[in-house]
Amino acid sequence: MSISVGGLISGLDTNSMINQMLEIQQRPIAILQNREAAYQVELTAYGNLKSALSGLKTALEGLDSTSELTRFSAASADPDLFTASAGETAAAGTYDIRVQQLATVHKLTSGAFSENEPVGEGILHLRLGDGATADIAVGAGDTIQDVAQAINDADAGVRAAVVFDGTNYFLTLAGRETGAQNVIRLTATDTGDGNDTDASGLSRLVYDQGVTENLSNTRAAADAIISVDGVTDIHRGGNSFDDVIQGVTLNLLSAPAAPGNEATLTVSRDKAAVAAKIETFVEAYNKAVEAIDSAQAYDAETGQAGVLMGDATTNGIRRRLADEIAGTVSGVGPFSSLADLGISLDSEGRLKIDNSVLDDALDNHFEDVLKFFAQPAVGTEGFAGRLIDTLDRMLDPRDGTLTVRTEGIQSSIEDIAEQIERMELRNQAWETRTRAQFNALETLLAEYQTTGEYLTQQIVGLQNLNNFISNR
Repeated sequence: MSISVGGLISGLDTNSMINQMLEIQQRPIAILQNREAAYQVELTAYGNLKSALSGLKTALEGLDSTSELTRFSAASADPDLFTASAGETAAAGTYDIRVQQLATVHKLTSGAFSENEPVGEGILHLRLGDGATADIAVGAGDTIQDVAQAINDADAGVRAAVVFDGTNYFLTLAGRETGAQNVIRLTATDTGDGNDTDASGLSRLVYDQGVTENLSNTRAAADAIISVDGVTDIHRGGNSFDDVIQGVTLNLLSAPAAPGNEATLTVSRDKAAVAAKIETFVEAYNKAVEAIDSAQAYDAETGQAGVLMGDATTNGIRRRLADEIAGTVSGVGPFSSLADLGISLDSEGRLKIDNSVLDDALDNHFEDVLKFFAQPAVGTEGFAGRLIDTLDRMLDPRDGTLTVRTEGIQSSIEDIAEQIERMELRNQAWETRTRAQFNALETLLAEYQTTGEYLTQQIVGLQNLNNFISNR
């Protein structure tokens, strides 16, 4: 590390001189840093615009497909009885639904056991419906608590629990799947008393429907049953019916006694969903316009211009968006433009919706509205697809308008950073070299000073000697 003597010998304030020179040499760096900061602000503004345009594209994708727009809603007149949902293959109409029976799981309960009473010894063979059989080993000292744990560990589709009534313990079994076919079958190989079906030992837990039923059948396994428009006794193993009415799923919730078990199902075009997608598009478009306006705005109070004010790229994007909004689509009945649907530009270039006009279009020309946005005819693009294509040309990650512009800015930032680094290294080298030169000068002057002082002393000595001789 170099040590600066700071002009102790020469009398020069070398540190001040060097610092002043460094300050002068730092000025070009400060200019570059300001330019870099301006580019960063510009890059951020473009990032905000890119994000807004991406959001607009996403909103338009919700309008670009007839499958996205061809939605139906399904409403139950009694949502406590059943609920419903509808897909794109549904058909508008009303249906009379009667819920005759809910699907249930099979439930069994054993007889009473004392707390630590051994169940018996052997193997229980457990199966639910047509599932695989699980063999459960029961030891000589096992209780129903042990049996319940072993059944649950077997993961055979049956849940076991022990219920205590204050005096005795009972084993309860419940199937995990509803439906008449999901009957619990529990047989035994009773090695305790050798009888596999009697009501003692391990065989106390046997339940083979219609053969040996040593457990109480507390709830039968049952199918759900409904009728639709007079078509009766429609069975399913679960409480969801997704193949009875095309495109509609029914979810049964209760099955009260008649006449409370009947309700009307109404399937209709989901106009609200389409209107919501259009509203989302309008909001996304306005956000994109606001992103442009905020970056180009002029603040009269501060006299500060927006970072993208006068920017050719941004101006071109704004014009292109406005052109697309004003464009027409042919071949879709009474609609050829957004204005025909009640969607127009206000004085600030934002979209606004006349809901009465849009609602009328959806009520009376639903299919034409879908075609306008998605596909006027086979092989043609609707309004949404056309605007998406325009946005793709702006957002393409390889050669999109915004991509090219932001990559250019990023390249400029990197170039400036490299220039700053080179200049700072050059200044550091200059400072090191200059301080070393001044230090060397001070050292040399110090040596000269020392030599001068010595010579002065010698001259004084000679003068004194000469005076001494003269006085003799």
